[in-house]
Amino acid sequence: MNLSVYCGGQLETNAYFLKSEKGILCFDAPEETLEELKEKELKVEALILTHGHYDHIWDAAAIQEHFNCPVWIHDADAFMVEDPKVFSIWGIPPILPVKQPQRLPVAEKSSAPWSCGGIDFILYHIPGHSPGSVAFYDVKGGAIIGGDILFAGGVGRWDLPGGSQKDLISGIHQHLMGLPEGVKVYPGHGSATTIGEEKRKNPYL
Repeated sequence: MNLSVYCGGQLETNAYFLKSEKGILCFDAPEETLEELKEKELKVEALILTHGHYDHIWDAAAIQEHFNCPVWIHDADAFMVEDPKVFSIWGIPPILPVKQPQRLPVAEKSSAPWSCGGIDFILYHIPGHSPGSVAFYDVKGGAIIGGDILFAGGVGRWDLPGGSQKDLISGIHQHLMGLPEGVKVYPGHGSATTIGEEKRKNPYL
């Protein structure tokens, strides 16, 4: 799996760059992701958002404009990138809106096959951290890019607007815990882990 990581912003949010047919697929867009992409001379074929929280979408509009690329997000979180003024209640500086984001084709709390940039994924809609949180399973690469759903030794917080502990934990068990134990999990914050490691040691599961 040809994957690299960039960590940006005050919350140390991870963006992942996955080699694709015509450049890279960029997963999430924390602060200064665009500068990192320019510095590495990477071309973004598509920007894919694991969910809509501000630290993951900070550079989304700038990346969209610079690369003229589609931006994908689950329908339940699309309002956050279309009108990021919703984050002003948290004292977040203005974030530019994304123009016409594409909706990820996965039904509520379900899974669906999806291809982008020549890579085949299985999408898992696992709400609970946010209403539209999605995990992307690259079956051939043996890896999940999961945003703030599952961490090494933890799970996403559920006390934010639209959060649900029940939905988050049940979704992780339903969709992720049955995958092969060697599957790597690349989270939105912190270091990578594996399904097997979290099955054995994650206190939330």
